[in-house]
Amino acid sequence: MIISLVNQKGGVGKTTIAINLAYALAQGGKRVLLIDTDRQGSVMQWKKLDQHNHFDVIHHPQTDLAQQVKEITKGYLHTVIDAPPAVGDMIRSVLLVSNLAIIPVSPSPLDIWSAREMVHLLQELKKQRRNLSGRMLICRKIVGTRVGREVREALENYQMDIFQTEIHQRIAYVEAMIAGMPVMAYAPQSEAGQEIKSLCAELLL
Repeated sequence: MIISLVNQKGGVGKTTIAINLAYALAQGGKRVLLIDTDRQGSVMQWKKLDQHNHFDVIHHPQTDLAQQVKEITKGYLHTVIDAPPAVGDMIRSVLLVSNLAIIPVSPSPLDIWSAREMVHLLQELKKQRRNLSGRMLICRKIVGTRVGREVREALENYQMDIFQTEIHQRIAYVEAMIAGMPVMAYAPQSEAGQEIKSLCAELLL
């Protein structure tokens, strides 16, 4: 399966989710590849700190992904793609090779509104790639806030599936990134670790 993390807006947690989801998918010895398609190479910066080689990582910021994907992903059970924060040729290239596009959305009005264009693009490209599906993921949620409680209701207006799992703002995610580790390895019993485990389980249902 090829899973992409896409959102035209930066700062919504795409890279954090991509790294942690790749690790969760790699549990049990499964071969997983994480492709960093952002020119800034945030995943590649994290990879320099990773001493354990939990999964393979490559940097491919070119828009020829559709032509290269079969060769790049050969031998891998799952591939996770961290896409750049934009709507353009790179995003189209990523979506056209994906089986599932995850749109992380933070619980703020601006982030909810900005997701509209990505939802429309995904729906448009599904006409070209029939086995492409999309799901929204509530992330960077602050526990106990009113906007956090209301975000799911607001996103339901987009008529796209939403993960039941929600990713909250937790210090464990930050500490794990600094340590060059996925949060499930850094703090497996933490609430953050349990969120990623839940997300992976829900994705594989």
